Amino acid sequence: MNQDYSPLLSVSPSCSSQDDLDKDEEQSFSTSHTVVKRSAWRRRLEILAFLASLLINCVFFASHISNPSSKQLRFHDELMQPPAQSAIKYERRTFAKLGVLSKFHGPPTDETDEAWNSLYPVGISRVTKAEASKMANWTERIPGDDHYVISLDVFHQLHCLNLVRKALWPDRYGPQELGDPVLEDDDTPFDHVDHCVNIIRENIICNADTTPNVFQWSEEKNMIFPHFDSVHMCRNWESITEWVNEHQLLTPWNAKLRPSRLDTNSRI
Repeated sequence: MNQDYSPLLSVSPSCSSQDDLDKDEEQSFSTSHTVVKRSAWRRRLEILAFLASLLINCVFFASHISNPSSKQLRFHDELMQPPAQSAIKYERRTFAKLGVLSKFHGPPTDETDEAWNSLYPVGISRVTKAEASKMANWTERIPGDDHYVISLDVFHQLHCLNLVRKALWPDRYGPQELGDPVLEDDDTPFDHVDHCVNIIRENIICNADTTPNVFQWSEEKNMIFPHFDSVHMCRNWESITEWVNEHQLLTPWNAKLRPSRLDTNSRI
């Protein structure tokens, strides 16, 4: 055997004297007493550790319950989720390289207008009462229908971005005019473009894309140059537009027709 080892007994008990046996017995008792003491201390430490762990968990649980952030609505819960949650699928997508033009770039033409308008062909959608009941905000029932009215915010964002684009080309689209005030006790005219700029700002901050843009050495420019053609984790656009087409509100509806408050099912 290559490993070092020590035998349990160096001398057979039968060869030991009575004095040796008495000494062994005393040593055995002393060792046993020490083990008992150590076991008792270990037991006490285990109990103290358990109580400390229990106290920490109780404090954490209490702070978690009392913390308002723990009560925030979670859109991915089974009990609270947007109607189009089932349409969300993720995919990796590489953004356009800096300087490469697409059909959405450049001075406005009939082709660019068509490209932008095709991004949001559907305005209003309808959902069932069960779907509406899981939303964070209530919405009205469509008059004369058992469905409820919604629109996905992504299409509002695209509308706003397109409006800002048009504001950059007044020669083609005309000057942007101010609208009637929209707030009570506030005579400030409604600035649609200004509203849309803020909508875009809110959504950019809300979604906060943390994809890293990289910097790489360019031999042509003889410098380290930024790259925006990074790989992003995106939601599949076709899946979302498919959901919208399936839930499109096809029949005209009168938004000025006030839902009857006698109908307890008119509001979720």
